[in-house]
Amino acid sequence: MRDAGTTVALLTFVILVANLCVRRFAIQQLPWSNKYIQDFVHFFIIAITVLVVAVPEGLPLAVTISLAYAVRVCSLFINGTLA
Repeated sequence: MRDAGTTVALLTFVILVANLCVRRFAIQQLPWSNKYIQDFVHFFIIAITVLVVAVPEGLPLAVTISLAYAVRVCSLFINGTLA
């Protein structure tokens, strides 16, 4: 599950680039221009954004589980069950 964010980011980048290339070069038959580099950079930024958003996805769950476990241990300790 750790690599899910990377996989989705890479898949997003590939789909965006493929979509642009098919539309511009295969369907519209446009020639290559340096202005498309800006589109590729924009797609890369989108992919990095997806990656950054996806990485801390499991953090709230991990904190919640850790806190629940700590509360359980504290309650057992206070009740004298855990010494």
